[in-house]
Amino acid sequence: MPNQNRNGLQDLDILDLDDLLSEEDTSAAKKPQAEKKKAADKPQAEKKKAADKPQAEKKKAADKPQEEKKKAADKPQQEKAAEAPDEEDGDGICFVELEPVSGSRKSPSAAGTPGPARNRREQDRPRAPQRMPREERPQNGQHEEEPERAKRLPLHLILPILIAAVLVIAIVRFFIWSKGSDLNIDRTGSEDRFNIEVNDNMVYLPESKLEGHEDDGVTTILCLGNEPFSEDTSDSGLAAQIAELGDCNVINAAFPDSQVTCENAVYSTENLESMDDIFNLFYVSYAISIGDFSSLKTVASVHTEDPAYMNSVEALESTDFDKVDIIAVMYDGIDYINGMAMQNPDVPDELTTYVGSLINSFKLLQEKYPYIRIVFLSPYYAEYDGSSSRTTDLGNGTIVNYFQWAYDTCGSCSVSFLDNYYGSVNETNYKKYLSDDIHLNAEGRTKVADHFVYKVLQDNYDEYNAQTLSVAK
Repeated sequence: MPNQNRNGLQDLDILDLDDLLSEEDTSAAKKPQAEKKKAADKPQAEKKKAADKPQAEKKKAADKPQEEKKKAADKPQQEKAAEAPDEEDGDGICFVELEPVSGSRKSPSAAGTPGPARNRREQDRPRAPQRMPREERPQNGQHEEEPERAKRLPLHLILPILIAAVLVIAIVRFFIWSKGSDLNIDRTGSEDRFNIEVNDNMVYLPESKLEGHEDDGVTTILCLGNEPFSEDTSDSGLAAQIAELGDCNVINAAFPDSQVTCENAVYSTENLESMDDIFNLFYVSYAISIGDFSSLKTVASVHTEDPAYMNSVEALESTDFDKVDIIAVMYDGIDYINGMAMQNPDVPDELTTYVGSLINSFKLLQEKYPYIRIVFLSPYYAEYDGSSSRTTDLGNGTIVNYFQWAYDTCGSCSVSFLDNYYGSVNETNYKKYLSDDIHLNAEGRTKVADHFVYKVLQDNYDEYNAQTLSVAK
């Protein structure tokens, strides 16, 4: 038995020795692998450490002010504790805090790593309530610094404030604007000032229209229209004054009581009123274009009460149109008084409209005699039955509407337009130039002749002065 036990122990020892040897072999085999892995991980660790270093330094720099502030706050307490009598722990042992001597070795607590025994003693020591220095205590109404977010104005208050500010500015500016300012007008010499804008529009014939026409050196003007030309055929009449001021030859072929617009779309001989339609602008222009004045002569012979009809027909028959340079057309506000239609948007050249008669008349004359320049003299301001023609509508608008349509039609037909409504006899001077608030007097005819000669015959580009005479001085 003893041998067996001894042998068994020996066997056990041998087994243990074998295990130890096998473990040493295994450890020896794994050691190179561990060293190799450690060597491979070393660069990564160094790289990570280098990457973390700036963050650590940044964190340390950020924490430094807080540590200094905390140290400054704890300093009075430490001084007070140093002056207090030494305390004893529960075992009767007295502990005294010693200030480190400059250059001496710091205690564990001063080094930032307090010892375990000291920690235990400090935890067991009763703590007196800490007092804040008087200069650091918050005064009445003084609070800790609010966060930056609390200082910002709430968003829901910004929009109403902006709206209120805009409204205040708008109201203030409105009252300033509505109050206005004093207007100082220098009325010195106002008689000579251009207080009214004159809408003359002069159109000149191109060279192509003058080809084949010989100029005889004398300006010849044929006058068509009604009362402004026909009412006075003496030397004080409009035609005679144009001839004198313009040093030209003037032929007067105007018919009394005629108008621009045709009464009927088709000429009728039903009665004398219908027959008088032949003296209106379109039929006179038609007679000139065909060179036949017999129909005009037949109807003129009926008007024995006024020789002006026959005189005008004879003037047309004796006119040499090869020598005519200008056809001057002027009617007063007869179309406005008779309430003639101004225009038909569906049929622009309808003869029973003011615009349609102008278009057809201009076309007939221009096609027959392209070298003759046509000048349309607009109606002037007047008052009918005590009412202003500028504001009174007699059926188809005010006289200003007829004026505007005539201006536009002349522009589209390449016809010169002379503005008598603003430039000759207007709302400020009509008492001076009209005999009965409707017809021109001698001064009024002089004013129109002066305007015509200044713009048409003298070719002045300056605006005509409606307040004074420019040629007839």
